[in-house]
Amino acid sequence: MDWYLPMTIIPGVGLIILSTSNIMLALNSEITQLNNDVKNSEIIELKLSQLKRVSISIVFQYIGVLLFLMSGIIKSIFSLSESIPKTFLTIGVIIVGISLFILLFYSIKAVGIRQKHLKI
Repeated sequence: MDWYLPMTIIPGVGLIILSTSNIMLALNSEITQLNNDVKNSEIIELKLSQLKRVSISIVFQYIGVLLFLMSGIIKSIFSLSESIPKTFLTIGVIIVGISLFILLFYSIKAVGIRQKHLKI
């Protein structure tokens, strides 16, 4: 494994972070708008749980980027060590995968919440 391999993954994860941040901003705006209407309290609770899911997902993405950076830095500084950078890279990929799974779960639940919201 070369030192630059983990660094090539970071821009892709950065785009996912950007997308997730936009989702968080949209959810915040939506919750603020719904907060004025008392009959939407159930929808607000569901939206808050969505916001929590997205927040957890973005934390995993940040941790994944940190592990990718550490993997590349360790490999470039200590070129004799092979197992530690590979371990960091593997854990980073797993953590970003978990983040994507959380976002997938968010997307599936978002459809149901939107249907409830439109029925009210």
